[in-house]
Amino acid sequence: MSTTGSSKSMSFWLQLFSLTTLGLIPLIVFRTIINPSSLATHPQLVGSIFIVICLLGAIVGVRPSSFSRSYHETGKIAIDDSHEHETLNQRPTKLGHHHSCDHFSDHVLIIRNNVFCAGCTGLTSGAVISIYGGVFYFFLGISLVNEFLVFGIGFVGVFVGITQHHLYRALSVRSGFIRYILNVVFVLGAFYLLVGANQIVGIITVDIYILCVILLWIFNRIMMSSSEHERICMQCDVESCRHH
Repeated sequence: MSTTGSSKSMSFWLQLFSLTTLGLIPLIVFRTIINPSSLATHPQLVGSIFIVICLLGAIVGVRPSSFSRSYHETGKIAIDDSHEHETLNQRPTKLGHHHSCDHFSDHVLIIRNNVFCAGCTGLTSGAVISIYGGVFYFFLGISLVNEFLVFGIGFVGVFVGITQHHLYRALSVRSGFIRYILNVVFVLGAFYLLVGANQIVGIITVDIYILCVILLWIFNRIMMSSSEHERICMQCDVESCRHH
């Protein structure tokens, strides 16, 4: 099996496993309501772990060295290296950490001549908002109004985040801003899911399970993005492109 095929297969099974772990959460929560445990939650501990996970997610979001670069600088590189492009079989330059071709134009945001990866920016924005939310909820004791509504919104947000690339293709989404919003929703969904479950059952074993699967979802998100980039390049009809 080729490397690309192996990556695609791993991404598929990882997404399936992520959806399975998500689907188990309502079953665990509502089963716990019926059969309560004496293992009470430790909000500061759970909050600390969640904030660390958010920080890791934010680092993942900003880690690519070309996460943000000047649009004019990118254009200048493309012009100055025009001769090199001919010898390199028209290899595209980079927009953020995407190739500067039309197939990736909806993967980026251009703000004041700066190029940002829409997905990474969304993940980072969601992580920062969730950190503030975690401090308010777990450390300052500010509860949300309806825990079941929060839990439901969180579940939908995570589901949309896990399946986002399938939704983009099914709905023919060609907007970097929508990609940005859905990745914010993905991270906030995980936060709402954790907070909702914590308010409903208040048992640390449930909280720890959700924290563990959040880490899985982050890894799945990274693999989804990598697999999506490979899929786009494999379907590209520009034979001269070195990334084909």
